[in-house]
Amino acid sequence: MLRVLRHYLPLRKALLILSETVILSLALLAWTTLHLWEPSDAVRIALARALPEAYNAETAAWMCARSAILLAVLAQLAISFNELYDVRVSGSRFHRAARFVESAGSSLALLLLITWLAHIWKLQQVLDFPPLSLGEKVKALVFGLLTGFLALYLWRGLFHWALSSANFGQRTLILGSGRSAHALARQMIERPDAGFDLVALIEEPGVSAGVAPPGESPAQRQDGIRLDTRALVLPPLPAQPEALLRIANERGIDLIVVALQDRRALFPTDALLACRLAGIDVREYEALYEQITGKIAVESLRPSYLIFNEGFQRNPMAELGKRLLDIAVALLMLVFVWPLMILTALAVRADSPGPALFSQERIGRDGKPFTLYKFRSMRTDAETASGPVWATANDPRITRVGRFIRKSRLDELPQLFNVLAGSMSLVGPRPERAHFVDDLATKIPYFRQRHLVKPGLTGWAQINYRYGASFEDAVQKLQYDLFYIKNQSLLFDLSILFNTVKIVLLRKGT
Repeated sequence: MLRVLRHYLPLRKALLILSETVILSLALLAWTTLHLWEPSDAVRIALARALPEAYNAETAAWMCARSAILLAVLAQLAISFNELYDVRVSGSRFHRAARFVESAGSSLALLLLITWLAHIWKLQQVLDFPPLSLGEKVKALVFGLLTGFLALYLWRGLFHWALSSANFGQRTLILGSGRSAHALARQMIERPDAGFDLVALIEEPGVSAGVAPPGESPAQRQDGIRLDTRALVLPPLPAQPEALLRIANERGIDLIVVALQDRRALFPTDALLACRLAGIDVREYEALYEQITGKIAVESLRPSYLIFNEGFQRNPMAELGKRLLDIAVALLMLVFVWPLMILTALAVRADSPGPALFSQERIGRDGKPFTLYKFRSMRTDAETASGPVWATANDPRITRVGRFIRKSRLDELPQLFNVLAGSMSLVGPRPERAHFVDDLATKIPYFRQRHLVKPGLTGWAQINYRYGASFEDAVQKLQYDLFYIKNQSLLFDLSILFNTVKIVLLRKGT
């Protein structure tokens, strides 16, 4: 995997994105520079008028190339919006064909809009194809984009065929057979785009192999986690230090992952050192699990991993940039959504008795309480009898309008005022009530560490995991929250905001 701004990007995905940028750029460039290949006298005269600074056809071609690359990147936003950079989605021929048609249509609309705005606002230094008129630009872009998407579709088929035909992943051996080892093995199998090819696990002495159902060997199942039959559980390591290196060489291992359940009882220091000095990569379970899944494994996390690992930094300039982004985006959103907020308030009042706004105390940064505002989506007596409880699927306390505004996220728009006030950020962990925080903090290690940053209107956990309504959900979401806190950056925030918009428009989630 590549690491971009402290965030992991699978190498296969990075190569796919880069290659498609090149393909789209070349297709757009070919159609927008046809007139420059052998420029006629009329084209030369038009160039002289369009570029009075004595630019020639070569200079115009460079301007076209720059504009083509910019439009290609914008077109890839539509591809990303349709989840075509998720290898599991793109690997299906049916889904790939349907989503490519959607992406081509939305890309064409976006590119034509951007080109029209650049032409109207006279932003030739940013985007232009001299000396084409607006009509000629539109014609060239339509043909260029259709050609580019046809080439992309053919390239995708070739790309996925190559991935399935050749082994590009690191051949990985997991040292351990406990719950953590099997959880990591499952993630490797379920996420082929991560670039790891699981070869085997080495059994850990004293760790039960689990009880397998009929027809399934213990090597295929551990602690409720089903493994692919390609993964083998090997016997425990012999006492000789060279045994691990011999196994690694016999099986062509590139990477050994240490996922021992109890390192104090048995840690093969000499064996791992021999493998490392022989050129085989050796990594800790926690680091690789974080890299593959985008979350931190809380239940098996050691304090030393947090103490000695990079991340969890507080940079005053980065915090200032985040605050400025919060204010700018919140104000911009309010400009566009205030009519929608008025309609939502009227609908809430008309649907059920009670106020349109709902306020509740939540826990913010450094454990300080603040008042959160939302549009009311439940009856006013929702917790009169039960006290504080999580909302559940098909919760009878939710009103008809409340069900719609929760699904569409309209109920959270008043939190923009929390963002402006500084008690919340656009991106961060979901704010929880003190009752649940006190309860979960006694059961889940590192739960209070989620309060190192401001809670967010959206967040890494919110876009990657369903709405949490149980202890297990709280654990899963904390793992994503800690990953965000450890790796937060301005571009990471922008990525989360982009994905939030996609989720809302596609009507996913709660």
